[in-house]
Amino acid sequence: MSRRKREEPWRYEAAIAEVETLIAQIESGELDLAEVVERFQQAAQTLKTCADFLEQKRQQVEIIIEQLGQGEEDSQAF
Repeated sequence: MSRRKREEPWRYEAAIAEVETLIAQIESGELDLAEVVERFQQAAQTLKTCADFLEQKRQQVEIIIEQLGQGEEDSQAF
């Protein structure tokens, strides 16, 4: 009976490190063309996921700032 490794939660920093590793592999010149294309696809998909994550967090920050601004307006009304 084999134990499955628990999947770690996705982390932005780990994803960026993965992209850096993929780029280093591509730039090494040691891969054949098919491997280069595969690594490039992996890097592009990971970067898209990172961009989506950053956009989501940006929107969350905007909501927080907006809520803080509304809280200040409410307290000034008194």
